[in-house]
Amino acid sequence: MSDVLRISIRFLDPVPEFHGRRDGGQPEWPPSPLRLFQALVDAAASRWREPRKFVEYARPALEWLQRKHPFEIVTPSHHVGTSFRIAVPNNDWDSPAKIWSKGGEAIKPHRPIDLKTMKTVSPVRLMGTPEYGNVLHYLYSIADGHPQHIDTIAQAARSITHFGWGIDMAFGDAKVISTEQASQLLGHRWKPSPRAGTPMRTPTIGTLDDLARKHTDFLGRLTDGGYRPVPPLRVFSSIRYRRDTDPLPRPYAVFKLRDSDDDTYSHPQSKLIHIAGMVRHLAIDAMKRNPPPSVDDPAAWVERYVAGHRDATDKSVDLPHSQLSYVPIPSIGFHHTDPSIRRVMIIAPVGDHAILKHLRQQLDGLRLKSEREQDLRGPVFLHHAVNDKVAKYYIEPSTQWASVTPVILPGHDDHKPDKTRKLIEKALVQSGIDQPCTFEWSAFSHFPKSFSAHKYDKDKRPIGYLRPDHLLDQTAVHLELTFANGIEVPGPLTLGAGRHCGFGLMAAVNNA
Repeated sequence: MSDVLRISIRFLDPVPEFHGRRDGGQPEWPPSPLRLFQALVDAAASRWREPRKFVEYARPALEWLQRKHPFEIVTPSHHVGTSFRIAVPNNDWDSPAKIWSKGGEAIKPHRPIDLKTMKTVSPVRLMGTPEYGNVLHYLYSIADGHPQHIDTIAQAARSITHFGWGIDMAFGDAKVISTEQASQLLGHRWKPSPRAGTPMRTPTIGTLDDLARKHTDFLGRLTDGGYRPVPPLRVFSSIRYRRDTDPLPRPYAVFKLRDSDDDTYSHPQSKLIHIAGMVRHLAIDAMKRNPPPSVDDPAAWVERYVAGHRDATDKSVDLPHSQLSYVPIPSIGFHHTDPSIRRVMIIAPVGDHAILKHLRQQLDGLRLKSEREQDLRGPVFLHHAVNDKVAKYYIEPSTQWASVTPVILPGHDDHKPDKTRKLIEKALVQSGIDQPCTFEWSAFSHFPKSFSAHKYDKDKRPIGYLRPDHLLDQTAVHLELTFANGIEVPGPLTLGAGRHCGFGLMAAVNNA
């Protein structure tokens, strides 16, 4: 049974590029469902120019489509090109017009030829192949489909002339196909994902009316009183889409540190292992008292999964070890931010959302217990945090990541760069990072208020972050990772031998 509406966009350039940008000026890929909807509205307005015909033919179909979002987007491979700057006209004709109105002749820099502004271009290049081509497919379920609406959408799609910027020449098509045919389309498949993926703007009820409002505002931007800015589009929703080959994020729970007055408690970042150790002990005690119902052997599970102890007979030291991580979070995000520890994140292996939720409920509101009185300045409590503004720098997807705390490598590099590289590659594998990436290392972090990776200063005095005894003899570096082909990897990311206690914590470079 045919129940899928396929709207396709084919780029015409022999070497096709897409120049659309999303929020923050970052390259957009894939093009959002809202961008497709806007292209359809523009094409429909061009095809049915008379207002009466647009209202009669196009509006009902577009109102029907704006209530839907694609259940799948199929795209060819792509590569994010190197950004560059060009000079473009800025249309500031007020400058020469004032001179012309007085009978003068505009000279530099007031001549129209001089009116330029710099624009950043970040092309996304489609890596079309004989199998994939250069076609995007947006797939919609049409169980409630209306034949007349689908026919109108198809006519509008065939009237599309460009997709993205004006230089992104393209044409469209729309067709009803079967679910089997939809499953056979070749390319990368993007599907809605509740926990990870790229946020994409999508139309919703009222988007068509808001586009009409924006068009009217644009036509009336020049008034007798001067220029009136055009307010941006306001009515749309956002849905995360994740490529089927993209990595899944690890579940996490963020807790804020609070004192007995319910004020924020801050702990020195150099002593982050104190907080990690105290939260770990709380988790061990809580899970011994009340383990998850799904656990068959609670005592062994707590020892291995919660406490992180390997079995003495386990020789697979180079493989990822399935356990919880207790990661104190230094504050970042602004130039003057104090990097003290005010939050801690518990990270679980991929898929263990239910276990983490059970643990989070047990720990929320508990008081940290310190073996030494000087480790804490008074009582400190854990309070579960939702949508924390600092934690977002550590969890939102990004193509570029940098270490906030040093990455402790699985061995000593003997000050040999080749050995350092091999140890970093080994650390990536042990941490479960299997996406292609490039990396650079240094003793100093991309984040200026983080401590260096050095253990001692020139006078052999201890500096930087306190380390557990078993990690003292291993090399530490700060890393910057760039994932290939524009792949956005979701956080949290922790790398290296100390990743379960706060070392090797990465933050997104382009988000912080």
